[in-house]
Amino acid sequence: MYLLHADNTEQLNQALRVNMLEFNAQHFDAERQALGFKYLDKQHELVAGISGHVFGNWLLISWLWCAESARGNGLAESLLTSLENAAIEMGAVQAQLDTLDFQAKPFYEKRGYQVKYQLNNYPLSGTRYFMEKPLVAAK
Repeated sequence: MYLLHADNTEQLNQALRVNMLEFNAQHFDAERQALGFKYLDKQHELVAGISGHVFGNWLLISWLWCAESARGNGLAESLLTSLENAAIEMGAVQAQLDTLDFQAKPFYEKRGYQVKYQLNNYPLSGTRYFMEKPLVAAK
């Protein structure tokens, strides 16, 4: 007999994540390899960073953030290029990310990313874009 319990905790979320990753690992011959870069200021405070992971042939970009005070200095482009190049060295041939309508869609489009799918009215009246780009080794 099973009993249903309400549980809105992060512990449940983490337990489900771990169990799903274990289950999925039985069906994939690839491991997730974490990847990230950051810029620090003179006080060693984070001013910009990017993170994601390589999973098989894919670079999956999770986060790209730049402090408002550091924007316009090319840090985001440098971070994205560094992440893509490192992913290529690890065997990635495609990159995937998502962004919101008020975030960086034009930034990514200028760097070769194309919208593959979008969620309208997300979460209420915005748009979430899922973007991809083929990765090509620098010559």
